[in-house]
Amino acid sequence: MNIIILAAGRGTRLGKHNNNKPKCLFEINGLSLIERNLIFFKYANLNPILVSGFEKEKLHFLNLPMIYNSEYKETNMLWSLYQASDYMNEDFIVCYSDILINSLLVKKLKSFDNGIGLIIDKDWLEYWQLRFDDPLIDAESLEVSKDGFILDIGKKVNEISKIQGQYIGFFKVSGKDRLLFKDKLIDYCENKKTNHIARKAYLTDFLQYLINDDLKIKEIPINGDWIEIDNHNDVNAAKKSGRLSKIERDVNRIMNKNNL
Repeated sequence: MNIIILAAGRGTRLGKHNNNKPKCLFEINGLSLIERNLIFFKYANLNPILVSGFEKEKLHFLNLPMIYNSEYKETNMLWSLYQASDYMNEDFIVCYSDILINSLLVKKLKSFDNGIGLIIDKDWLEYWQLRFDDPLIDAESLEVSKDGFILDIGKKVNEISKIQGQYIGFFKVSGKDRLLFKDKLIDYCENKKTNHIARKAYLTDFLQYLINDDLKIKEIPINGDWIEIDNHNDVNAAKKSGRLSKIERDVNRIMNKNNL
């Protein structure tokens, strides 16, 4: 199964801490974000496909199939995913490259086989309070139906009560909905009516577009077990929350088990 890793970003908010490298190469305790996640992906027998952009040459050492988003400066996450549409001919997973996850999360998502499933952190608020003075500065809307389908995602909100979790940038497309997802992605990016929107769109914009078009997207709930790195303060939040230490233990366990 392919896992498409969206790694075109520069990570300007990391500043000098990332030394002019792709964001996914930001290091914590001597190991980059992407190298940690690749340990989990390899353990789960997934096939990583990298969508690169900024300083793509610095990713060659990973020895992964790579697609270059040559317009990374002018486009956003959705456009990077569109570049990888040739790798969507079977069930696939999409992962942002500025997050860290663990092996159980990968296993949970890989086993999902009921259409489109998004990992949603239900235990997000305390973590966001460590990351931001005001969690609503960054938090986005997430509304879920009683039967677990996402109704609204990715909008700015002014009330925490309107947030039933946070989308983490890790999802799977499977079964009969895979071809529909791929076709709608290509049409959205190539159609003259929507092309200009698609180029600047976030993935949540496209997911909401699919929901509005009556495509069912399922919530896969979790409680923690991941972190996001947008700036250096996020490293401190990851440590204070205890999330980073759990991921580190999981990395070490798998590396020792597999002599990596």
